[in-house]
Amino acid sequence: MNRLKGTHTRAWSLSLLTLSILSSLASAQGYDLASANRSSVKMDAWKCQRCEVKDATTGEIGVGVAYNDGGDSRFGNTTGTDTDGAVASLEADLTHKKASGYQTQFKADRLGYDAGSASLTTGRKGQYEIAASYRGFARFDNNAALTPYRLTAASWQLPSQWQSAATTDQMSSLNDSLMASELKITRDRYRLDAAYTGSFYEASLGYQHEQRQGNRRASANLLTNSTMLAERVDDKSDRIEGKLYFRGDQWLTGIDAELSHYKNDINALHWQSAFSPTFGAAYYGQSAVAPDNKAYRVAAHSQFSASGQQVLMHLGFSRMTQDQAYLPATINGPSPMLPATNLDGQVDLLEMKLKYLGRLTPELSLRAGYDYRDRDNKSEIMSYPQIITDSYYSGDKLNQAYDRTRQQANLGAKYRFTRSLYLDLQYQYEHNNYNALDRDSLQTSDVTAKLHYRLSSQWQAWLKAEFEDRGGSKYLGSSVSNRPNNPLLRRSYLADRERQRYGLYTSYNGEALSATLNLHLMQDDYTDTQIGLTQVDSQGYDLSANYALNEQINLSAFVNQDWRDSDQAGSNNFGSANWFATTKDKATLIGAGFDYDALMENRLRLGLNYSYSDGQSDTEVSQGLHSPYGSYYATRHNLNAFADFNLSESLGLRLDWIFEQYQDADWANGKLMPDSIPNVLTFGDLSHDYNAHYFGVTLSYQL
Repeated sequence: MNRLKGTHTRAWSLSLLTLSILSSLASAQGYDLASANRSSVKMDAWKCQRCEVKDATTGEIGVGVAYNDGGDSRFGNTTGTDTDGAVASLEADLTHKKASGYQTQFKADRLGYDAGSASLTTGRKGQYEIAASYRGFARFDNNAALTPYRLTAASWQLPSQWQSAATTDQMSSLNDSLMASELKITRDRYRLDAAYTGSFYEASLGYQHEQRQGNRRASANLLTNSTMLAERVDDKSDRIEGKLYFRGDQWLTGIDAELSHYKNDINALHWQSAFSPTFGAAYYGQSAVAPDNKAYRVAAHSQFSASGQQVLMHLGFSRMTQDQAYLPATINGPSPMLPATNLDGQVDLLEMKLKYLGRLTPELSLRAGYDYRDRDNKSEIMSYPQIITDSYYSGDKLNQAYDRTRQQANLGAKYRFTRSLYLDLQYQYEHNNYNALDRDSLQTSDVTAKLHYRLSSQWQAWLKAEFEDRGGSKYLGSSVSNRPNNPLLRRSYLADRERQRYGLYTSYNGEALSATLNLHLMQDDYTDTQIGLTQVDSQGYDLSANYALNEQINLSAFVNQDWRDSDQAGSNNFGSANWFATTKDKATLIGAGFDYDALMENRLRLGLNYSYSDGQSDTEVSQGLHSPYGSYYATRHNLNAFADFNLSESLGLRLDWIFEQYQDADWANGKLMPDSIPNVLTFGDLSHDYNAHYFGVTLSYQL
């Protein structure tokens, strides 16, 4: 009350001061402000006490402790960690501001988890800024891959008591040697950025270091025998980026450059064979992994605008190189001579873009664009020995230098009939030239039309239709392939195709209710394909809504469904089609939730969200008789609940609970054991079937 009384007193004093100033102005010879006698006015009383900016730190910081059920590591894709048991994290959103305009901000989200992040930003807004950040990524595949292999000196080795055999069911020590291996990849990304804004220019510089570690699925082959291995991943990449832009009243121009370097700490995938050699002495195998490489890119950009017209130009050049030393052609027996010690590979990319945007009349606007991209593989063509699964020499072949030149042009127009109705039309043409592919050239023409109508200030709808036709030069087929192909075969990405696509979209945004509905339909017809993918039909819809029941309760719900049917024709005698396959895919996603705020005198907030997803695929092959494949599906239920409670003005407590039920099945993998296939040593059944919980408690302090 004292604070309010003081405020009213000060306001009354200022009102009297204002009246005295007006009286003195009225009695003066002139009525302008310059003629006023201000010598007796106490200017200090005009000072705005509340406008003064003081040094201050605001925000909140919290510490979280959670119990995570990591029995099946796949649950970590939801929670951000596969740790089984207790896990701690740091949460923060802090800002420190100084009267001079200097500002520092620190943010942290689940820092301590595999998928956590943190950032520190400092500087003066509109002038300069320096930022350092960290972000973790993780992909959890499986933690129950059964294998007898152990990693020893960068090689996958079998136990000392191992007895090799011709088939898996004859491996007497297999079951006693099996151990669960974890298949996951974690990625840590560190960035450092600096930016400066001058009176007519902007400059920025950034550095990024990223490191990956983990294991992923791999297949190792020696002739007719195959082994599933957990291929190690241990690589890093560094990237430096720089930008410099100049701006004027109606123009902007600048350059940017990027330099990157990828380094793989793994030289090769090396393993001991679990099988008895088919012939010779192939007791070990070796396979190449991703090689070290470098790349740089330089680009220039310009933008000009005047009187409703705008022109954008872009020119870029990139070069990728690789010079890592080759592995020997084989480690089983004498290795044939390689034509060089390394590839000395080089690929150049050139890109040019030109865009025009202009409003010709209040009702009509035009846009046009041209995009040119050229990929030139300058690696030397040499004759390399071909080794079949690290076992025997099958002659020499030339490496292929794949090149591609793409040109794309488009022209569009938008005409507004009324304030509520407009029509948008666009034509696009794309021309591709290839080297060492089944076709020398490919052309695509595409026409798109969109009719948009605003029914009211809250409700709008639009209809979109697209027609595309793709064709090209003579199909060369097996004449450019390293392997014999059926001359009737057409690869889907190079085949002639006619596509139709339709969409109906509508949205409503009211004071309490907002909703959207999208319907889409697409049909692909591969008109000249006798062997390969012949037709694809897909359709689906999206419906979402949000409703504010009152100022405290908010409700939301959504549903999405998609169907896709594809037809394929094949031949088992290198002739015309004699078997056919139909695949029906269906995906469903449903969710609902509510948010209840301002409970217990604005101290408690509750939330609950549920989602259900289901994806399934059914394939049936027909060759006289119908042969359906087995089950192939994935189903997930997810329940996420939270409670935010203010213990005091500065202390808060948050509770989180996540429940997930997940199940998938693959007909080719169901009930599979490591020795189920005589000539393939597998990981066993890698399907998932789990019920998992996550409980989290976060204590936060408000500054």
